[in-house]
Amino acid sequence: MRTKPIVAFMAFGTKGDVYPIAAIAAAFASDQKHYEVAFVTHSAHENMKRHLGAKRISYFSISSPPVLSFCQDHDHGGSIDESFPRQKKEITRKHRQECVSVFERIYGEDPVMDGDLVFINFFALEGWSLAELFHVRCVVVAPYVVPYSAPTSFERQFRNELPLLYKYLREAPSSKIGWEDVIHWMWPLFNEDWGKWRSLDLNLSFLPFTVVRGAIEYLMIL
Repeated sequence: MRTKPIVAFMAFGTKGDVYPIAAIAAAFASDQKHYEVAFVTHSAHENMKRHLGAKRISYFSISSPPVLSFCQDHDHGGSIDESFPRQKKEITRKHRQECVSVFERIYGEDPVMDGDLVFINFFALEGWSLAELFHVRCVVVAPYVVPYSAPTSFERQFRNELPLLYKYLREAPSSKIGWEDVIHWMWPLFNEDWGKWRSLDLNLSFLPFTVVRGAIEYLMIL
């Protein structure tokens, strides 16, 4: 049984997205020696493994590529390969499956400790739901501008479809996740793709901040 809490840093994307998080992880490991530290990223960034290992950081790789590129058919005027959506879906499925396996290796062998934490960047939103699954607190760390923005209709649709959750998030104290967090970076987690993964693969509620009782989903007051 482990005696130290574990902090896992999960960062996906290009080197520019991942390396700053690796630097934070290294600084954290050097300063907070009473923690075990893990780092999860694409296998394409495996050149960091030795540097992180020197800081006593366990390295876990995910086989998905940092960037999904469109395949073009140059024989047909450079049109986008119609198989790309299927390929992307399969890569995403495998990526998430590997993320679950890695979290099981990190947090699944021993009971969760009070100090356990998960840090994620904006391209590692899987970590939010996985932290929920393993009952570990999750923190977003990203020393750069959010690379995406919510659709203009998102707030109106959210308010109409989830009025109680919208009210709760709007009134949440500054120490809790609130509406500003949702509209700033968290909104993708409320789309159908993430919801299906949460409910079908992780056996969580379809939406964050809710719990399922029987066939009904209720607001979860945090």
